[in-house]
Order: sequence, then C-alpha cells, then structure tokens
Amino acid sequence: MRYRSVIDMHVVNRMQAFGWQPIMGAISLLLVLAVGAVVGSQGPEVRAGMYEGMTWNGAIFALLGPMIGYGFTSMGQYFPLALGLGLTRREFATGVSLVFLANAVVYSVVITIGKIIEVATGGFGLQIRFFDVFYTGTGPAWQTLIQTFLLILGVLFLGAAITAAYLRFGQAFLWIAGAVLAVLAVALLAGIILLDGFGSGLLDVLTMGWGPWMAVITVIGAASAGVWLLLVRRTQTR
Repeated sequence: MRYRSVIDMHVVNRMQAFGWQPIMGAISLLLVLAVGAVVGSQGPEVRAGMYEGMTWNGAIFALLGPMIGYGFTSMGQYFPLALGLGLTRREFATGVSLVFLANAVVYSVVITIGKIIEVATGGFGLQIRFFDVFYTGTGPAWQTLIQTFLLILGVLFLGAAITAAYLRFGQAFLWIAGAVLAVLAVALLAGIILLDGFGSGLLDVLTMGWGPWMAVITVIGAASAGVWLLLVRRTQTR
C-alpha cells in the first residue's frame, strides 16, 4: 500500500498538482471570450468565419499544457525521492500510473462537460471555440471524452518514458533521438519536394478518420507506457 506515498508526493504541492491548470485555463477562456466579443461585434458573417477558424484554436493547451510536463516531473523529480525514501520501483510505478490515470479521467471529463455547454450555447453566445476544437475532438461529446483521455494519458506516459530514457542512457539518448528526428524531418521534406504524389499521400494520412487516429494515439501511449515500465526497473538516479 506504500504506493500511496507516491500519490502524496504528486499532490503535496496543491497548486502544482491541480491549482495552476484550472487557473490558466480560466484566464485563457476569458481571453478567448474577449476576442469573441470584439470580433463578433463586426457582424454575423465575421462571427461565422471566426467560429470556423477557431476549430484550430490552441487556447485549450493552457489547460492541457501542464500535462505535457507532468510526465517529465514525475520521473525527473519524484523518482529519485521515492527511491530515497525506500519505496520499491514497483510501488513507484503503481503510484505514478494511478496519478496519470486520475489526471486523464478528471481533465477529460472537465473538457467534455465544457464542450457540451459550449456547443449548447452556440460558443457561449459568442460563437467562439475553446473546448470544441480539433485537438480534443469536434465530433460528438463521447468522442471528445475518449480522445482527450487517450491524448492526456499518452502524453503523460511519453514524457515519463523520455525522462526515464535520459536517466538511463544520459546525453547520448538526447543526441541520438535528436538525430533520428532530424533525419525523419529531412526525409519527409525531401519526399514532398522530389516524389510525385508523396505530399498528397502524406496529407491523406494526416487527415484520416477519427477512429484510425485514436488507434495511433493508443499505440503510442501503450508503447510509451511499456518502455517506461521497462526502464523504471533499470534506471538509476543521478
């Protein structure tokens, strides 16, 4: 039952655990509402264009953004502390997994409720988008719930896996990972420029349906969780 100590580590700083996220999300929402009020005063056509354009509005990351760094913090900050307190690696892995799962459940529910209200009120009466955006799903509410849950959980485990790999392999991991990403970027760019049909094929992949994208996110999240669990058993603190 000592995995509860790991959970306590993550929530002892309450502002970091669940304070700043809603505060930053609320500030971001207020800014979007202000923009909607100003732009919406220009007429219905302008409001309609704004509503469509805000499909790609990234303001939701004021709420989701801290989740990106939470996985890094869990391994980089709390892993050495847990081992120093005598907790086993299995207890640490169990506690962190529960923390990640709880965050994914809570924030996916919050965002889904926000989307339901936003859609029902016509963008809070201003035809703005904050919750009902591409990143969290513009389909039915149940799709938003699933998509946001998988996205948050996958990002958390990915961050933990990256940090565990760095702790295990040191700077070499960063250099190799950076080189691989650079080679892939150059290869994609070369393919778009030099190969007929490559760009259109890549666009077809990027615009595939909701179901296939959820499968991709699930595979990435599951692979990240598996790598992280494997490395936790072998990672040494620095």
